[in-house]
Order: sequence, then structure tokens, then C-alpha cells
Amino acid sequence: MCGILAVLGCSDDSQAKRVRVLELSRRLKHRGPDWSGLYQHRDSYLAHQRLAIVDPASGDQPLFNEDKSVAVTVNGEIYNHEELRKKLVNHKFRTGSDCDVIAHLYEEYGEDFVDMLDGIFSFVLLDTRDNSFIVARDAIGVTSLYIGWGLDGSVWISSEMKGLNDDCEHFETFRPGHLYTSKSRGFRRWYNPPWFSESIPSVPYDPLVLRRAFENAVIKRLMTDVPFGVLLSGGLDSSLVASITARY
Repeated sequence: MCGILAVLGCSDDSQAKRVRVLELSRRLKHRGPDWSGLYQHRDSYLAHQRLAIVDPASGDQPLFNEDKSVAVTVNGEIYNHEELRKKLVNHKFRTGSDCDVIAHLYEEYGEDFVDMLDGIFSFVLLDTRDNSFIVARDAIGVTSLYIGWGLDGSVWISSEMKGLNDDCEHFETFRPGHLYTSKSRGFRRWYNPPWFSESIPSVPYDPLVLRRAFENAVIKRLMTDVPFGVLLSGGLDSSLVASITARY
């Protein structure tokens, strides 16, 4: 759990505004005690409070592409980042962070890259070449995210409401499975899986198949470069834990 805060397209690029963004970012410090970062480009600010899970040594944020023309602040985990790196053979990565793929995927695929991510995430991506930005939240909203609008037309993004409620004219929950772009000034649903429909499922129920799928999903998500523990609280039974531990 990290904390992100972004102020985009505001009318004030003064030192006082920078100090204010830092002050608001510190309201999210409990989400990420390992690192605090702030990046400013003209009238936009990206702040980050990091909880180090993958690559604790060099994965500090915001993250960038090679020439630092694209900056990203992220809360979440990208489970398929190793597979995605293999698709980006012409790119050089500065860190081993799972979130480092985001800026590079954007360079290759534009905003459509979001559908390639398997994980839980909220992120703000700023393209300094045209001063445009993209905001996205994971498919079902595992990571928290809020969006607000200032009186000057600025767009505010925060992991928690306390990061923007004092400075925005209006704010609301950022919808899961959606992205917001500065070019369209609106929301678009990026999560449109082929199986998504209102029809009644026709596949027969098979508990063993369901269990296997669940185990594989859990194993894939045990992704960390720091120690972790498994909590037995009515969810995972002992046999499942043993199976996971044996494979991991």
C-alpha cells in the first residue's frame, strides 16, 4: 500500500504551491513510510509515499522512461511485469520495480497499454512532451483512488480523500476499471474482458477447477522482495497453505 497524490494543470507553479503539495502528500505518509518523492513539471505535480515491496533498494518513485519525458506515480503491484519486460526489448529500465514497466508500455502502445496490466493499481502518468496525462484504476478497485477538480480547472488525484478535499471544488471516487485522460477530459472504461456480459453462465460448476485456479492466482501474487507472512483467518486452510508454500 503506497500513497499517490497528483495536481495536474493548476494555475500556480510557485514554490508555495510546491510546499502545499508536499504538505498534502504527507497526509498519506502512513501508507508509505519507506520513501517520499515529488516531481514537478511546469504546472503539474506528482507526489508519492512508498511502501517498498518489490526492489526496495532502487524502486523509488516517481518512475520515468529513459529520457525522463514520461513520469509515473503508482500505488499497486503489476504481477505480470516480468512478461511485459520481455515485450520491451528496446527499452532500458532504471529499477527492478514491477511498476517500472508502465512508462515504457505507454511509449510503445499509448493509453491502450492499461489493458495489458495484470495487477492491482492506481497510477498517474504525465507525458511532459505535450503536458498530457492519464489516470487509471484497477479493474475492481482494490486500490483506493479519488479525483477532484480545483477552481482553476486543475485535476487532483489522491489515494485518500484527505489529500484533496480541502483544495477541490468538487471531488468523487475514481471509478474502478476506468481511465481519465487530459485529452478527452473524461472517463473511459478500459476493462472490457471478453467474458463480461449480463448473460447467465453456462459453464458447469467444478470445485476442483475453481480451487486450482484460485491456488494459481494466489501463488502468482506472492510477489515480494521483502519478508512476508500468511495469515490464517478463515480464508486459506492448512492444506492450501502447504500447497502454496511447497510451490513458492
